[in-house]
Amino acid sequence: MLMNTAASCRKCGAPVTADTRGGICPRCLFDLAGAGASHVESADILILAPVSPSRASFADAALKSHGKDRAAGPQQAVLHSFGDYEFLEEIARGGMGVVYKARQKSLGRLVAVKLILAGQFAGKEVAARFKSEAIAAAVLQHPNIVAVHEVGVHEGHHFFSMDYVEGRNLTELAAQRPLPPQAAASYVKLIGEAIHYAHGQGILHRDLKPSNVLIDAATDQPRVTDFGLAKRLDGESSLTVTGQVLGSPHFMPPEQAGRGQGKVGRASDVFGLGGILYFLLTARAPFQGETIEATIDQ
Repeated sequence: MLMNTAASCRKCGAPVTADTRGGICPRCLFDLAGAGASHVESADILILAPVSPSRASFADAALKSHGKDRAAGPQQAVLHSFGDYEFLEEIARGGMGVVYKARQKSLGRLVAVKLILAGQFAGKEVAARFKSEAIAAAVLQHPNIVAVHEVGVHEGHHFFSMDYVEGRNLTELAAQRPLPPQAAASYVKLIGEAIHYAHGQGILHRDLKPSNVLIDAATDQPRVTDFGLAKRLDGESSLTVTGQVLGSPHFMPPEQAGRGQGKVGRASDVFGLGGILYFLLTARAPFQGETIEATIDQ
């Protein structure tokens, strides 16, 4: 177990604890993401989450029992190899990225790997937002936030790997039938605690919605994911474009949609939590217009 011995950030010299990932404080990691994270590209891969002794022992046992390129559990056909990873199946796709269930060959474990859809042709803004998502999540260590393990570039393709969560997201869970009030409140309480922790680390999520919360099938615990719109509480986001609405109109607060007078802050994420609770109790989004513009007007 790592002791919380005082140390200094390798970039700015600010006090950090010995278990700080990479020896860099959250503020510097987030700044590096917005600036392009050149230190990541120069090293090709930055390891952000060391494997715990228990996980390492499990991986070693798996490798001995199943061979170097085999992971514990049932085997799946490999779509293709990507560096240290074997892609097994596509599990999610959005406007910017695609997520694969993958086997990490060196550790014999299942992970999720996210890549930019545009691949080698991704523009600077898309790459910066992608890196911001990876590093924002990587500095957060909470049981209800999906942990990021590695972020880097392989053969020109930006990627990061994270915990693989077996289960459905909240949209899939409550799309056909509202959840019982007690179950809905229990999920939102845990999600709220995770977001409160993120705020304590100086990070806003800015895109809280049911599809960005996974429910672990083994533990029934919610896991917050997709920090693609995250920003620091104490600074302006380098990823916000004037006049452009960033986020999901069905769940975003008025100030984020450009319809409110306030500044996007902690309360904006709290509004997102309320939107999630509304969806779980009604099986519909809080705002539903016939067009995006009509939804934003609501």
